[in-house]
Amino acid sequence: MKKAILILVFGLLWCNVGFADEKPGRFFEDQPDVTDGHQIHFIYLLGKDSKDKELDINGFVEKEVKKMNQVMLEQSAKHKKSGGIGKKYKLDYRKDGKLDITFIRTSLTKKELNKYSVNTQMGNYLVNKGFNNSKKTYLNLTEVSNKNSGDAGVGIGTIYLNNQYTKKAMTQILLHELLHTQLMGIKCIKGIKTIHWSNHDNPHMLGQGKSLNRGLYMHDIEGCPQFADSVFLMPTSKEPYDPYKIMCDRDLGKYTHPKLVKVMNKATKTNKWYANRIGPTCNWRDWTGKFSKSGEKFGFFGEMR
Repeated sequence: MKKAILILVFGLLWCNVGFADEKPGRFFEDQPDVTDGHQIHFIYLLGKDSKDKELDINGFVEKEVKKMNQVMLEQSAKHKKSGGIGKKYKLDYRKDGKLDITFIRTSLTKKELNKYSVNTQMGNYLVNKGFNNSKKTYLNLTEVSNKNSGDAGVGIGTIYLNNQYTKKAMTQILLHELLHTQLMGIKCIKGIKTIHWSNHDNPHMLGQGKSLNRGLYMHDIEGCPQFADSVFLMPTSKEPYDPYKIMCDRDLGKYTHPKLVKVMNKATKTNKWYANRIGPTCNWRDWTGKFSKSGEKFGFFGEMR
């Protein structure tokens, strides 16, 4: 009897939280797109016990994202190989011209989110919520504390707003994690160890700085993607690459650098795609599967729209 009462009380409290989340200007679903092209979509993600700081509707997220994109434009234009032409991320806007930000309150606590679901494990949750467009990169801004300020792979990234450094360096953290969603930190670029520079080059975006002054943005490495060609940047490159196609569809296409081919062949042979990855992992995996001793996780969602 006591158990039934507790379930009823919890259910009523959960309903009240849901009603309280309904506020003017807030959207709980991805709004109709202005374009069907590639774009970055932002999500304000809360646990069931997270305080709603209204960052999706008070202008905070939109202001920080625009600031980040302006830095991206300026820094890319400064690159010696750019010819002075800067690039920005293609962002998901609503028809009213505002940045499209979705509000999600999960049924998990902040502790559970931190341990199981946010750190590269939101793929299964987002798919179930209908956020499954392979032309989109989904970036969660979540009211969760974590020792890291962010974590990202191809398709999905997360910013931990309650990390002590996050709001002080939001621009750099956004730039850094979005780089990983674009497959940057790929092993064919000189100096990359795991998915960062071997010397943690802090002034550079890959080291959570603002600079693009190294070979990641533009380079002359044959058979290796360069960031400037990402299909998520505008103006669109004449020869764009799609991070999803390379890392999630496992199709290198014209990118046949020996390091990439070697790692991809090993992953194919062993069927261990996480342990043997060419760069930031595909976060569209089904992370709910069991772990092997090597840390490999099983399953993909298959073809996405």
